[in-house]
Amino acid sequence: MINLWLLLGLGAMAADWVALWKKRTQVNFLTKPLTLLLMVVWLWSATQPGWVTFCFLLGLFFSLVGDAFLLLPHGYFMHGLIAFLAAHLCYLAGFMIGIETLPVGFWGLAAVVGVWAAMVIRVLTDSANKNPRHRRMGIPIILYAAAISLMFLFALWTLFRADWPIDGALLAACGALLFYFSDLLLAYDRFVRPVREARLMVRITYHLGQLALSAGVVLFSNFS
Repeated sequence: MINLWLLLGLGAMAADWVALWKKRTQVNFLTKPLTLLLMVVWLWSATQPGWVTFCFLLGLFFSLVGDAFLLLPHGYFMHGLIAFLAAHLCYLAGFMIGIETLPVGFWGLAAVVGVWAAMVIRVLTDSANKNPRHRRMGIPIILYAAAISLMFLFALWTLFRADWPIDGALLAACGALLFYFSDLLLAYDRFVRPVREARLMVRITYHLGQLALSAGVVLFSNFS
């Protein structure tokens, strides 16, 4: 699982955090997309071919596209949002592969995640509607929150699946949680109330989330 591409990716990740902390914007234009590009290469090099691997490679690619859009002026925020929406749908598809039936326990977990998602959507949409600049974001917020919540739900469900190794499932669940927290913090900072050092915290949790998700898929690929 550990190879040169992973080490290079970790180095780019650390450099990106430092550049963001030091407000080296020009360096971030290189390190942010480079981190995801190296993660794509690492995942490709460390996994066996299969539909789950393909879905997550595609998800990382859309994340890379989203990162590129979010480096541009604010007029491209919606483009980035659409790219990350596509990434979450790819991850969701990857997690759903191999599921034949959904027992009662799944629906109990789905209810908990659903209630939490509804609360998040309400807070974000209420705040967005109060700001004339953000009123058009209501439907995109709902769609995005629904997609990432479903991705998180099915990532959690890997913990109860026999076809996922427990270490891979734990990494996948933690990665989805970190990604969820990263996007929630970004949205809260943008639509509700500014958060001190939000950009750095969003970037760190985002990278760690992507890393844990990818590592979980690597373990799954070599397990099955």
